[in-house]
Parts: sequence; structure tokens; C-alpha cells
Amino acid sequence: MNWEKPGWELTFHDEFDRPQLNDIYWYPAYRSGRVEYLNRRGLEQRWIDHNAHYVIEDSVLKLRISETLPFRPEKSYRCVSCITTSDHRIGETPDHYCVMEKFSQKYGWFEIRCRMPRGEGLMSAFWLHQVDPARQEYTIDGRRKDLRDGALEIDIFEQQGRYISDTESKVDLNVHFTDKGHYLHRLSADVSADFHVWAMEWEEGRIVWYFDNEPMEIWEGPTPSEKMFLLIALFQYSGWIGNVDPELRYPKDFEIDYVRVYRRK
Repeated sequence: MNWEKPGWELTFHDEFDRPQLNDIYWYPAYRSGRVEYLNRRGLEQRWIDHNAHYVIEDSVLKLRISETLPFRPEKSYRCVSCITTSDHRIGETPDHYCVMEKFSQKYGWFEIRCRMPRGEGLMSAFWLHQVDPARQEYTIDGRRKDLRDGALEIDIFEQQGRYISDTESKVDLNVHFTDKGHYLHRLSADVSADFHVWAMEWEEGRIVWYFDNEPMEIWEGPTPSEKMFLLIALFQYSGWIGNVDPELRYPKDFEIDYVRVYRRK
């Protein structure tokens, strides 16, 4: 298998060529440090079950939502299947926390080959979040930050299932929190029909997003200032991504062939 990329050094990769998720690389849950802290404080949080439901078949990771898993009171209720390369735990106060980092990187080339599911109320996501929980896009107590806090998160993509048709797809590309670093990009491809390669090059003051090696959008402006970890997820909920159809047919899979990260030599 050829991982070589001229001018770049491979720093992380998973080809999902084993029957279980590799726990050297991944946590199979959605932001469990924040979930645990909010539960302990009796504060509201969105997920009844934040643990990932997934299978690995033929060297493809399938982040899966089925009729019953992740656990929820009814099949159309909000849920998420997610893996991350870093997590944290909060101590007695928000000022005391332990970072449990498996992989993170500041700047570089971040690439994934994948296929997304269709359906209103579904979203496939590949994000970068800052390792330090105090520097993430939500406060430790769960308040979402805003433009005053500056660039904190990079969305390599957010693919809404309702934005996929037989002839085209529209994908969200974002730098949170910036005033103009947000794009709804139109592609002449059904990203639920075949696997495609998505990539993002991040350097100081500049981000370029790619689809099958062709540039989609370029952002020039503030970018996050710290190293960032990987978060890959399939979400289901009714809200800004649409309304979940109670009769939606399951399972729904976000299929991932590989993830690779490089830095410049």
C-alpha cells in the first residue's frame, strides 16, 4: 500500500484492516469527558448514549446508527456514533482536568476516504478540535462560544444527508469561530454512491479543502493556535440538519476506508 506523499511525512494512519477498533489510536465515544462532567453536575446534555456503535467489515469502518443502537428511547431520537483521538476528564473544578491524548497535530494534511449515508436529520462529520478542553468550542460547562473567542474549530466537512441527491451533494466547510470562514460547497457527485477522498491542508493563516484532489474552497485568515485532535462522527437528530423521519430505514452507515495525516518535511 502506497502511503507516500511527496514533500510530506506520514504521522498518523489507520486502514481499519483489523476486526476491532485500534485502541492505541481511538476512543469509541463522543466527547465522553464533557458528557461525564455534565452528568456529574446534573447539567443537561444531549446524548442518552454517547458510546459509538460500529462494525469493521472488509477493512472498512462503519460508524453505524441502527434501530436500537446507539441506545435511545425511540429510533428517531437524537444519537451519535463517534470516534476521537483525544479525550479528557474534569476534576473537582473546571480548572483541574486531565487530557488523555492519543494523537493530535498542529498544521498539516488531513485526509479521509469515505462514503456517507443519505437521509434528513443525518450528518457525517470530520472535525478537528483543540486538545485543551478549555480551548474548545464549548466551555467545560457546555456553553457554546462565539466570534469573541476567535478561531477554535475546523470542520474538514459536515455532510448533511439531506444535501445528497443522485446528481449532486452540498457540503459544509467551516472555521469556527470566524465571521467569513463558512462555505456551503456544491459538488457534482452523489457522495452516498461511491467512496471519495476528502482532504484539508492547514497552515498558519490558510486552509484549503480538497475533494478527490481538486480544491473546493480556500480560507485565508485566523486559524486555531494549538494542536488539534481528530473527531469522526455520524449524527442523527432533528434540528438545523433537518427533521428525522420516524420511518427512516436502518442501518445508516458512515463508511470509512482510511484516515491519514501528514506534516511537511
